[in-house]
Amino acid sequence: MKHERDIIEAQAALWADRLRRREMDAAAEAALRVWLDGGPERAALLQAHEQMLSDPALAHAQAMLEPIRAKPRRQARNWRWAAACGAGLAMAGVAAAIMVLPAPEAVVRQSFEAPAGHPLRATLDDGSLIQLNGGSDIRTAFDAGKRDVHLRGEGFFAVAKDIHRPFSVFTASHRVTALGTRFNVDERSDGTVEISVLEGRIEVVDLKSPKHGIVLTAGHRIVAGEAPLAPSLTRRIAIDAEGPDWTQGWIDADDMKLADLLLELQRQAPGLEVALGHPSLAGRRVSGRFKANDPRSVLAVVAETQGLRLRTEASGRVLLDR
Repeated sequence: MKHERDIIEAQAALWADRLRRREMDAAAEAALRVWLDGGPERAALLQAHEQMLSDPALAHAQAMLEPIRAKPRRQARNWRWAAACGAGLAMAGVAAAIMVLPAPEAVVRQSFEAPAGHPLRATLDDGSLIQLNGGSDIRTAFDAGKRDVHLRGEGFFAVAKDIHRPFSVFTASHRVTALGTRFNVDERSDGTVEISVLEGRIEVVDLKSPKHGIVLTAGHRIVAGEAPLAPSLTRRIAIDAEGPDWTQGWIDADDMKLADLLLELQRQAPGLEVALGHPSLAGRRVSGRFKANDPRSVLAVVAETQGLRLRTEASGRVLLDR
């Protein structure tokens, strides 16, 4: 905590100096607003440093420090002399020393991880709400002009409105951009991505062809893969006000690949190890609504309906085979 306080104190000094020197363009002003929004104490710290920098003793201290900057080899010895020259001068000297630190970072970064079987709810720096399915994680990078989220796995997003900062979720293959909406992004076992919109509008872009995208509105879903994005790939879905089925402990398999159903079960069932006995089984289609907290019963039903054998190996792994 002390280290974090020291960083914020140094950033306040840097902002105060930039304001005093009038080195503030539109981007810097936007970055300053982001920094001030980071905590209620920051405005008071900035004001204190602005008052300190207006002290006449500072000009005197800076004048003495100029020859020190010009002679780096003698800097440490001369700095010790300057710091000993009374309380007022010492304060000004400290401020001058802080001013040579790197500029404050305008990017706010967060990361969240949900272990298998333990979905996670969290609030992002901008006020957006996220829910991560088990076995999923995100990394964020927010600045004055954009809000980028890098997702691995599955996440549901309720985005805080900010018309000046687009909110984009990146998977390994696609970008999903929204302004004030709720949507779900699910990376599937074969690299395809299923995106469902519960509220508002989003744009889906294939990162391999970033100039071409498709807009989805509430009540629509698309499974984006190798094929070019097109309206023919979208489907209508029922909207649940609470969120996607997985956030309520269900798996809604609508013509889902068997490999994806197993992935969903592993995300929501801690410690479950399940595999297919042959790669050709991965593409079998499954439909139904399953309770994820009883994965073995789900697997038994799937095995029966698909004409497969279900067995447990000595290691504890469950195997679906012909």
